[in-house]
Amino acid sequence: MVPTITPNKSSRTSGTRDVLPRRGFRLQARDAAIVEAVHRNRVLSTEQIACLFFRTSDGEVSSQCRARLRHLARADLLHAAEQLQTKADGRRPYLYMLTAKGRDLLIEELGYEPEEIDWQPSYNDVSWPYLRHQIAINDVYVAVALDAERIGWRLDKWVDDRILRQVHTERVLVPSTGQEVAVVPDAYFVLSGPTGSPTLQFFLEMDRATMTVAAASRRTKSWQDKIRAYQAYFESSLVHQRYGTDRIRVLTVTSGSDRQEHLRRATEEMGGRRRYWFTSVQALRAPQLLTRPIWSVASHDVPCELVSRL
Repeated sequence: MVPTITPNKSSRTSGTRDVLPRRGFRLQARDAAIVEAVHRNRVLSTEQIACLFFRTSDGEVSSQCRARLRHLARADLLHAAEQLQTKADGRRPYLYMLTAKGRDLLIEELGYEPEEIDWQPSYNDVSWPYLRHQIAINDVYVAVALDAERIGWRLDKWVDDRILRQVHTERVLVPSTGQEVAVVPDAYFVLSGPTGSPTLQFFLEMDRATMTVAAASRRTKSWQDKIRAYQAYFESSLVHQRYGTDRIRVLTVTSGSDRQEHLRRATEEMGGRRRYWFTSVQALRAPQLLTRPIWSVASHDVPCELVSRL
C-alpha cells in the first residue's frame, strides 16, 4: 500500500510532554510536530509552517512563529536555508529542512524507527529548481489540508513524488509511441468527508510551464506525452493493483489561466475527458479551494468545484 502521510498535525505528538531542553529553550509538543512535518514534506517555508501551526486571523506570519523557528534552527533541529532571490524580490522567507539532530529527535522523542526516516545530509544540498518544485507541491498540500478541515473533511493520505518514485516502478506500454514508461505523479492524496460522502482520490501535477504542450519531435517530452502515459496507465491493470480503482482524478496546477486552457485543450486532443482537472496557482491561493468552481475540466465547459457542498 502507498504510505499514509498525516495532514496538518502530527500523529505522534498529540500527547508529547515538554521534552529535552536544548540550547537555552525548552522543546514543546508543537516544536516536535514542526520537526516531524518538515521531515514528512522534505522542505517547508516559513509561511507554510505558519499556516499549519501558527494560524492568525490576517494570514500573516506571527512573531511567535518566527521566534520558534529561530530557536529550532539555533538548536540545530532544523536547517534554515535562504531562498534564491533578486533585488526586486526583496527578502524571501526561509526554507526549513531536517538535520541530523532533528532526525535523532524523531527517534528518541517521537518513537520513529531509524528506517522510517527518509533523510540524509545530501537532501539539504539540492538545486534551486528542485526546491521551487517541492515548495509548490507543499503549497497545494497546505491549502488542501486547511480547506478540508474548514469544511469538515479529512486529508487521509498525502504522498509526494519522493515516495511515489519508489513505488511507481512498473512501466506501462504507450500504444501510440510503442514506448514503455513509468507514470509518477507529483503527489497522490485522498480526501474523505462526513458519513455518506464519497472518498475521493487524486493525482497531482505541478506544471511550471517548463514543458512544451506539443513537441515537434519525439526527442522532446511534451504535455501530450504525459497525457498519453496517463491514459495508458489508467487503461492498464496497474492502477487497480496499486490503488484498487481507476476512479482517480488528475489535478493540474499551472502558472496561469492561458497555460491552463492550453493544457486542457491538449488533453482533450489526446482523448482525455472528465478525469483531468486544471486550475492556476493564483486561484489556488484564494480561500475555499475545494468548494469554489475554480477547476476547468477536460471535455466539460462549465468550471467545477472539487468537493460538492453538502
